[in-house]
Amino acid sequence: MDEPSFDWAKAHGYLGGLHAPLSDVLAGIEPPSGVQVQPTVGPQAAALLDVLIRAAEPPRILEIGTSCGYAACVMGMAAAAYGGTVVTMEIRGDLADAARRNVARLGLEATVSVLEGDARELVMTLTGSFGLILQDGHKELYEPLLDPLLERLDKGGLLVSDDVLFPVMKIPERVRGWAEAIERYNRRLRGHPLLRTTWLPIGDGVAVSVKHA
Repeated sequence: MDEPSFDWAKAHGYLGGLHAPLSDVLAGIEPPSGVQVQPTVGPQAAALLDVLIRAAEPPRILEIGTSCGYAACVMGMAAAAYGGTVVTMEIRGDLADAARRNVARLGLEATVSVLEGDARELVMTLTGSFGLILQDGHKELYEPLLDPLLERLDKGGLLVSDDVLFPVMKIPERVRGWAEAIERYNRRLRGHPLLRTTWLPIGDGVAVSVKHA
């Protein structure tokens, strides 16, 4: 009954056009000079984050993997509407600097904080809890960071994981380990006693998990 009766490529193109209102955020995002960097999430996943945040209004949001700050700015714009805040982590200094410039360009300095460093270390320094966590960092760290992140996720909070369709996508052989890491992570999500998860064929795949205990 769930088999699609449409062409996925056409469907993605059609939905991408419907999500055009967030294109103004993407237009304001600039990578470091001379560096080609993709947004941390695509427009459809960004639209999903925007809706989830505006619906749940989590007081604090955490992102693993800032890149140039696209997702952080999308989430920051949603959070700013009700006084929420976003903390985002990036290991590369040039990307962290670019993200800070993009945050400033959109006037989100009071809402979005960019931390530079290894998420495995930075997560352990965090105090307080978060109502929504976006995992879009290094794929081989998804599973090792799962339990530390869940310790900092509110009961009823949402864990949003990007790129969960890597195991069935054509990705370069040099990063084939990412697909294997995501496969392990998906199985952890499926069997985790604290989570209920649904997987969505949005962009490179998005998992949305709620912490129910």
